[in-house]
Amino acid sequence: MVFRYSSEADFDYVAYFEQAVDFLHHFKWIFCFSNTQFVRKRVLDKIPPEWIDNLDSASNEEFNRIPLGYVADSWCDSLRSFLARRNRLLIEYDHHDSGVSVSKPRKGIGHKKWYEIESLSSFIGKVIDERTVVDFGSGLGYLSQHIHEQHRLKVLGIEGSKQLVETSQCRQKELYPTSKDAVQFVDHFITEDSFPYIEHQILDRFSADLPLPLAIVGLHACADLSITAVRHFLHCPSVRELIIMPCCYHRMKPLADGETFVNVPVSNELRMAMANGKKDIICRSFLRLGCQQTAARWKGTTSEDHLQHGRTMFQRGLVDAILESGESVKMLKGKPRVPSETTMDTIFQRFALQKDCDGPTSWTESHRERLTILLRRYPGGDRISEYLECLQTCLQAICENLILLDRMCYLEGMSDKHGTRIRRNLIRLRDDGLSPRCFIFYAAKKGGPDERKPQDASIT
Repeated sequence: MVFRYSSEADFDYVAYFEQAVDFLHHFKWIFCFSNTQFVRKRVLDKIPPEWIDNLDSASNEEFNRIPLGYVADSWCDSLRSFLARRNRLLIEYDHHDSGVSVSKPRKGIGHKKWYEIESLSSFIGKVIDERTVVDFGSGLGYLSQHIHEQHRLKVLGIEGSKQLVETSQCRQKELYPTSKDAVQFVDHFITEDSFPYIEHQILDRFSADLPLPLAIVGLHACADLSITAVRHFLHCPSVRELIIMPCCYHRMKPLADGETFVNVPVSNELRMAMANGKKDIICRSFLRLGCQQTAARWKGTTSEDHLQHGRTMFQRGLVDAILESGESVKMLKGKPRVPSETTMDTIFQRFALQKDCDGPTSWTESHRERLTILLRRYPGGDRISEYLECLQTCLQAICENLILLDRMCYLEGMSDKHGTRIRRNLIRLRDDGLSPRCFIFYAAKKGGPDERKPQDASIT
């Protein structure tokens, strides 16, 4: 069974949630702890020895292809089964290609940020016509300004940081003096009760043209802000379209128990799939993994890069594992490069011990004894740590699928409940190895004299 998500067909959320939750619950040991704690929690002990043998035998090219779907016939049944189940849970999405050359970003904007701005802006140009745009979390104002520049749309950027709003306004006056009335910024922390304020700001600032209906967009729809945007779309009649790039799932607000979250899951379908003891897959490390860079980042990784990363990860895990209550570490200045060997001396030379109350202190004999035991227990810890990273990278797409599909399932269910007909899609950017923000979450209400034809929003 191949799962396909598109604007043209319904998606079987129930079937996907059941299969994905069962799979993630079975292999939760791979992702359920912070990567600073994986030695302390003995996660490396959970990797089957035959998996380690198989990964030892893989060439660097084969190793790089594992998170992209590669499975060797010679590997053991349990590893092949894990990878096959994971591959069946990958989803085919529509793609969007902005056509931008990432080698030529605007001055002052990095390649990744420019790619995100251009990709979202070009998609907005395909699906929005004669809308006033509300930019949720407008930051430094780059997206708001680019939308107006490219598509001549009026934009209200809303940002909770007064300093960022002032910077955006200064740049607007300096670089776009003739468009200063068409792109405006306001300092406001967006909540689910914000829409009357937002609508008032729009009518007050753009009153001459009566700018409704509206489109909500967001390049950095971080944490719970993307859910807030979905609810504005659902409950505010003048909001006709929603185009956001969700991110930073690990920053979502927890409930009082600290173990569960306010806005995940939001759909009844995912809640049902997680019943019967499977609720524990949704944890902070699950959310963090979901918003990490995709498997595409492994494509060109050298064997030395893998060893360096594994060594860094292992050494940080070792240090965490020998700390006592009230202790922490910081990396010593002048030690930017990871030593070529993981030994007691290289670790203690790299990290400085600190007491929460007393500041810097010295490593003790007790620390040395615990570290000696761990170094003996994990003689191949550098490379096995990178194997754990590989397994986590294999699961990244499944975690993010679950988060995004939960939101889309909720949006569809609430739209049906209120009798609102919508078009919706999840669109993947072509170069998903450049940015961790690789999905565009799109929804549009059907009906009304200004509705655009579906073919106008075609995706490559």
